[in-house]
Amino acid sequence: MATTTVEIPDERMPDLEAYKDRLGELLLLGLSQMKIQEALMLYQRGLVSFGRAAELAGLSQHEMQQQTQAFGVSPRWTEKMVEEELG
Repeated sequence: MATTTVEIPDERMPDLEAYKDRLGELLLLGLSQMKIQEALMLYQRGLVSFGRAAELAGLSQHEMQQQTQAFGVSPRWTEKMVEEELG
């Protein structure tokens, strides 16, 4: 198992006190949320398809749909992109 050191500002330490026995779990949860947010941003900007965004986030398409709704995310489409999809 890998070990790493993380510096936490002193003023944030009280927030972590309740989770001190589960910091690894907390870190993995944060990593998962970061992946979802990054995938949503790429999707919203029209840089990746919905399916690719779900893949990058590590979610099923159904779960990704729930995330787009929760965060109010919709793709940014151009007419050219629509024409390419339909053409």
